[in-house]
Amino acid sequence: MIVSLWITIGLVIAAALVSTLGAYFSIIGIGALFSGALVAVCLMAGSLEFAKFVLAAYLHQTWKNINVAFKIYMTFAVITLSAITSIGVFGFLSDAYQSASTVLEGETIKLENVKKQQEMITTEIERLNYSVEEIPEERISKRLAARQAIEPRILELNKKYADNEKTITESNLNILEVKKKVGPLIYISRNFNIPIDKVVQYLILIFVSVFDPLAICLVVAATYSIETRKNKHLVLHMQQMQEAELEAKLAVARQAAAKKIEEAAAAAAQTTATVEAAAQADVQQAVDAVVTEQKETAAVEAEHSKTVESQVKAEMQAEAKAESVNPENQATEDDVIVQMNFKDEPTQDKATKDESSKVV
Repeated sequence: MIVSLWITIGLVIAAALVSTLGAYFSIIGIGALFSGALVAVCLMAGSLEFAKFVLAAYLHQTWKNINVAFKIYMTFAVITLSAITSIGVFGFLSDAYQSASTVLEGETIKLENVKKQQEMITTEIERLNYSVEEIPEERISKRLAARQAIEPRILELNKKYADNEKTITESNLNILEVKKKVGPLIYISRNFNIPIDKVVQYLILIFVSVFDPLAICLVVAATYSIETRKNKHLVLHMQQMQEAELEAKLAVARQAAAKKIEEAAAAAAQTTATVEAAAQADVQQAVDAVVTEQKETAAVEAEHSKTVESQVKAEMQAEAKAESVNPENQATEDDVIVQMNFKDEPTQDKATKDESSKVV
């Protein structure tokens, strides 16, 4: 199946973005974990990231052709590199959260310290005022002297108190700025009654479980899509060649079929002529047999006629002899001969008609 062009472009862009960002986060995160050799660790992590994507694409294209042991090792290598990338992403996101949470914790500690100092200043001012108030009112000069003695100290404490108030205001503003960055986490933590560190941990695990596997899948899908688009013209050319070959085979088959039809027609014509000749020979033989039979019948009838005629002549001679004895019977004998001749003529006509009908 050929992937459409706009899907191929989208897959390439998505694979480039996700894999590049994932590699960047992983490299920065691993560098943060091993900050003692930052450059070397970043180079190693970058090369491993590149090898991981190339290896995943290679496995996808040659999965059915490579050795089983090689296949197992390469699969294990891809999974391990994906785990390393996930660790790096986890370190990067954790470091990003820790930087914000550290600032928040630092400002909170600073604010608490300043508030304690404010309390101490207030306590000190109250103590100084109380020491003056303890002097009896009758000893006005002593109270004035004591007031004048503590006045510089009170002014100093009031100035320090004012400075601390400015510090408290700045700390509150810094805390507000930090809370803007982690405000959603604080909101989730308050609504679900979960410590904010746990919330961050769960979110980072969700990101890690999706980020690198998605990058690998996008790279594989993009390479497959590009390969199918690259082979599109080759597939079309192969289809055209197959269609041309099929047309040629069909033409040869049509010619062979036409030749066979012509041969069958010639054979049928030859067979028809042979059958007609055989039929004509059979008819001629039948006609000859009929003619022979007619001749034989005519011969038999002629012989029979001769036999009858000889018998009639013998009878006539016998009758003639008898008539010589009795002349009155002469006329009767002549009538008998005439009648016999009259009977023989229809017999001959009938035999002739039978012969004609047999011939037909």
